[in-house]
Parts: sequence; C-alpha cells; structure tokens
Amino acid sequence: MSAVLVTGGTGFIGRHLVRSLAADGHDVHVPTRVSSSRRPQAPAGVTLHELQRPSVDVAGLIDDVAPATVFHLATHFVARHRPDELADMVDSNVTLGTTVAEGAVRVGARLVHTTSAWQHFGGADYDPVSLYAAMKQAFVDVLRYFQEVEALDAREVCLFDTYGPDDDRGKLVGALLEHARRGTAVPMSSGRQLVDLTHVDDVVAALRAAADHDGPVARLVARSGSPVTIRELVAVVEEVSGRPLDVTWGAREDRPREMTENWLVPSDDIGWAPRVTLRDGIAELWKATS
Repeated sequence: MSAVLVTGGTGFIGRHLVRSLAADGHDVHVPTRVSSSRRPQAPAGVTLHELQRPSVDVAGLIDDVAPATVFHLATHFVARHRPDELADMVDSNVTLGTTVAEGAVRVGARLVHTTSAWQHFGGADYDPVSLYAAMKQAFVDVLRYFQEVEALDAREVCLFDTYGPDDDRGKLVGALLEHARRGTAVPMSSGRQLVDLTHVDDVVAALRAAADHDGPVARLVARSGSPVTIRELVAVVEEVSGRPLDVTWGAREDRPREMTENWLVPSDDIGWAPRVTLRDGIAELWKATS
C-alpha cells in the first residue's frame, strides 16, 4: 500500500482516520508537535514524527515520506479568541496548510483537506461565523493558487458537527451523556438552534471516498443531512439512556450566528452517504460508556 501523511492525526477525527488507513495496510505517517500533550498509542503501520515547528518542519517530512495522499486535518479551533491567540491561529490554520500544499505539489501528492460549515452562515457561498471560519476560508483561497498555477489535486471535505467514540473535545453529545449518567443539572440556551451531527465513522468514510474518487472533487459535504434542534437532541439522549435530563432552558444566552435554519451547502455527488443514524450512534456511545 502507498504512503499516506495525516496532519491532525492525533485529534478526534484524525485518530479514527489513521486507524482506518492502518487497518487497510497503508504506511501512515503522522506529524505531531513536540510540545503536544497528545501521545496516542500508534497502531501497527503508523509512524509518529515529532516536529519542533510543524508549519516549517513538515516540509522536510513530506519530502522524506513522499506520500501519495496527504490528509490535512490539523486545525486550531477557537470559538472566541483572545488577542494573544491570533498568531497561533494563523500559524495552524493558514501557514501550516500552505506548507503542506506546497509539499504536496513537490512530491505529486493528492491533498484532501477539511473545511467547516461555519464558513457558510445561512448557506452562503462564504459568510464566516467566526474568525476561525475566516481563517479556514483564507486557506481555501491560498489553495486556489496551488490548484490553478501548480496543478495541485486538492479535494475539500466540508464538515458540520461530528461525534462518536474516543471524543476528547468536550462537545455537546458527550456532555449530555455525562449529565444523564450522573443525574446532574444541565443549564442550556434556548435549545432552538439546529445541529447536524455526523458520526465519525461516516466522516472517515467521506474523507477516504474523496481521496479515492477517480474524478475531480471540488467539495464533498460530509453531513447527516438530518439536522435536529438541541431540544430534539436532548430528547434522543433521554430516550436512549432511559433517564430524564434536568435541563434548564434559557439559562444561557444563545450565541450569535448559530444555525436556526438548515444551511444548504453545495456538494459533489461521489457516491458517499452517511450510514449511522443519530439514535444508533448515541445508543452506541451510551452502551460503551455507561
């Protein structure tokens, strides 16, 4: 099997992707930051490379590994940034990706990268919800150069909300399951916002489908296509767990520019479709952790 490089391979989605690729016999390489607190056990077929300055040092790693495919998942997500976080956000969300793209051109690799639904407020072609989303779009614009001038085969996979096992991000699904388990109070916003939750196994399948597709892929939107309100999500957790949640609706203010109507983001049809229903996915998590 060919060599594959995965940035962000120690993150939530990245860990699942790396395991999937390794299980199929690929020679998987994962750059990590020396200072990172994440030190996952690498499965057979996976090599971790500690880099002092990833946005610089990854260039040499790409040259050494010469991967056929690069999955660029590394990101620096900050919902509400502080001024002292700006440099790190630019470095991780723009500079690192630019170095990766340039390296992919040098070795003739195919590049699969992730974007965010938060770049498309209201389903707009581009309307960022946050500065993080704006930086994700900045990298998309940088990639346009490599695609048009350097003939880079770059493929976008746009993500909405994701969930699944081994999630250490402190996201809503995990928090609700923990409250159900402990019987603790849950202060919430209005709960009328929509979330479109896609199981991580489906996300991994989308990433691999985008990489393997014979024709060009401009954008594959990896989403369940069945958004629910947070109130409906709570009801699913209650049904699956068999435990009522002590929710106080309106205890927290709604955040600005959240999804209150279904955002329709254009997607190429390459034969991918989600397989895990929300109820089944949450039931799996409840069974595994209760």
